[in-house]
Amino acid sequence: MRFTRGIVVAALGLMAACSSSTSPGSGPGPSQVFMQGSAFNPTTRTVTAGTTVTWVNKDAVAHTVTYSSGVGSSFSSGNINGGGTFTVTFNTAGTVQYYCTIHGTPTAGMHGTIVVQ
Repeated sequence: MRFTRGIVVAALGLMAACSSSTSPGSGPGPSQVFMQGSAFNPTTRTVTAGTTVTWVNKDAVAHTVTYSSGVGSSFSSGNINGGGTFTVTFNTAGTVQYYCTIHGTPTAGMHGTIVVQ
């Protein structure tokens, strides 16, 4: 009985140690931005040049990711339905402002910033 209990405790510890940071309900990874609660999370994401950022729509409603100003080329995702993703690779150092055309403007509501170093 004592041996079996030890195995169960060890197995539970191993399962906890192996849990992923991208499991349901966890926050965005280092090159992700979540669209959640009609907001970008995080509002400001800092990445190194050459990083591909992925926006993930965690809401049931559509959102967009639309360039408003900054360095690099402009981009527009079009509507991203719930569960959908959109990616942009940032190669030029500087700041990029973006927003959701459905729920924000470049300066209010659902808007965000990518800082490229």
